[in-house]
Amino acid sequence: MSMTLLPLVDPTIPVYPEMREPTVPGYQEILALSSVMLGYPDDELCGERSEIVAAVDAVPSSHPKTCLGHFARWWVDADPGQMRIHYVTTFDTRRGSALYVTYASCRDTVLRGPALHAMKQLYTSYGFTPTEEELPDYLPTVCQFAALAPTEGALQALAMSYEGVEEIRGALAVQRSPYSHVLDAIAAIIEKGIQS
Repeated sequence: MSMTLLPLVDPTIPVYPEMREPTVPGYQEILALSSVMLGYPDDELCGERSEIVAAVDAVPSSHPKTCLGHFARWWVDADPGQMRIHYVTTFDTRRGSALYVTYASCRDTVLRGPALHAMKQLYTSYGFTPTEEELPDYLPTVCQFAALAPTEGALQALAMSYEGVEEIRGALAVQRSPYSHVLDAIAAIIEKGIQS
């Protein structure tokens, strides 16, 4: 009787779902807009909200566009001071909804370091230099990269972020945060690109 041995799995190397091409029309624009909308609502961003919402309206119809539209309706007219308080309360004071996808999926384990390194390597392999102000798993950075990179790189970044996006999305849904709509849009793009 012959026995086939399975390869050992190295627990320090993250495993990501296989991806296929996104089927969402305008997915790059949606990811770019999501990146901007997930940014801290400083005076500059608040001053550009009308133009950003107009850009959402210009994206081809899809479920992710509808999700961003739900968020945009709240976001465009929200009081900047209240929006800043909501943003800090939502993303900076609650660990489960922090916008760091490897933190959401790996927490503070030994797996997070290799996952961060893998993301940084992915970015640099496509000539993208993330800002030194944020870790490479910061969701707006992931979205920006996925919007600008060739499809293969975008798919890899989205696959690497999938579990973290789902964790953050769930936390925002529990909080009933309007930002949950942005995560719904991102998740819908990822789900359309993951092989079943």
